[in-house]
Amino acid sequence: MWDAEQVRGRLTAMAAADPEHAAFGAEVHRYLLGPALSVSQVAAFEEPQGVTLPAAYREFVLAVGDGGAGPYYGLFRLDGSDMRPDDRAERMRPSFLATPFPHVEAWNPNASGPDSAEWMNDDEYFDPKWDAGSLIIVHFGCGAFFRLVVTGSARGQVWFDDRESDGGLMPAARDFFEWYQAWLAAPQ
Repeated sequence: MWDAEQVRGRLTAMAAADPEHAAFGAEVHRYLLGPALSVSQVAAFEEPQGVTLPAAYREFVLAVGDGGAGPYYGLFRLDGSDMRPDDRAERMRPSFLATPFPHVEAWNPNASGPDSAEWMNDDEYFDPKWDAGSLIIVHFGCGAFFRLVVTGSARGQVWFDDRESDGGLMPAARDFFEWYQAWLAAPQ
């Protein structure tokens, strides 16, 4: 599925076209990927969580790289070592990733405003049950993230989590491969 040389070649071209790292997020990821992980490193993440990562993402961290160059502020490392402690803690919470992601279509009970009967307060809206089964992979900015669904009916899909701005959760791509390739192909 992944052609690591094609990805690295495209990142090199993107870096050459943006030597000042002026494109959004490039000052953080600098068009550089972290080293690829070994099968044992990936298994050391998966086994305690009780999950197998979706194939497109799993193959990416094994063949291409772990963290770094990617959309917005770049990809987080699988172990979350480059994340804020609160965000990293989510991926390490027992059974969080093994719990099926509860959505198959966009979800936002707060879309109709605070006077709506569906409006949730922050404790309800940010309850882990709404994003369980998903892994934060990219910080979009302003408290929004992209998530990779690892369990449930939407497994493998990339979703946008914009709850911080009352935008809810919505599908962004069919899978990690499609999502990342779209970023690589976009004009910078």
